[in-house]
Amino acid sequence: MTRILVIRTGSAPADVRALHGDFAGWFAERLAPAAVVATDAVLAGALPDLRDVRGVVVTGSLASVTAPEPWMDALGGWLVAAAARVPVLGVCFGHQLLARALGGRVERNPRGPEAGTREVTLTPAGRADPLFAGLPARLAVQESHSDHVPALPPGAVLLATNEHAPVQAFAHGPRIRAVQFHPEFDAARTRALCDSERTLLVAARPGLHTEALASIRETPEAARILANWRDGLGGSSRG
Repeated sequence: MTRILVIRTGSAPADVRALHGDFAGWFAERLAPAAVVATDAVLAGALPDLRDVRGVVVTGSLASVTAPEPWMDALGGWLVAAAARVPVLGVCFGHQLLARALGGRVERNPRGPEAGTREVTLTPAGRADPLFAGLPARLAVQESHSDHVPALPPGAVLLATNEHAPVQAFAHGPRIRAVQFHPEFDAARTRALCDSERTLLVAARPGLHTEALASIRETPEAARILANWRDGLGGSSRG
C-alpha cells in the first residue's frame, strides 16, 4: 500500500478538535486508501526515513511563517531536499513554508484574512497540471489564512490565483506542489474554524465573520485535488 508522510505543523483549535478531530485525520480521510504516517514538525531533525514513503504532505498551522522559528527553517530545508526523491505537497502554512524555503516571501495579507468558501482561477499551467486534472478552470475552495505568498518564489510556476491572494497554488520543479487553500476541509470543518476564529475575523473587518459563514458550502471538486496528488505518486517525474 502507498505510504504518505503527513507532517503536522500544528493542531486545530481545541474546540474544533473536540467536534472534528485534528489535521492529520482529515488528510488521512481524503488520501485513503493510502496509508498515512503522521509526524510532528518539531521533530524535523529526526523525520522518518523516506525509503518506504511515496509522498510528503505538510499541513496547515496556527503558527505563522512571518514569525520564523528554528524548526520551520529545518523543516523547509528538509522538504526541499526530500523533493529530490518524492513528491511534496504543502497546504496553507505548508504552502507558505515551501515558498519561503525556495527563496520567496511570506507576509501578513494587507487585504486581511481569507475565510470561508472562495473561488480560485486556474492558470493555463494549472489546467495542464495533474494536480488539477478533471477540475474546472474556476474552482470553489475552502480558505482559512491571514498570511499569504505575495509573489512566486524563484523558479516557481503559478497554478491558481484569485484577487485576495495572488499565489493560490504553485509548482516548483517536477515534485513540489503547494496550495494556499484547504482541500482537506469540508463545509463543517470550515464552519467550525470560522466560529473558532470569530474574534480575529471581526477584528479584521466588521461583518467578515458573518460573510465567511454565509459563503460556506461543500467543495467536492477541490477535495479531488488530494486524490489527484495521491494517484500521481507513481509518476514522480511529472513536470
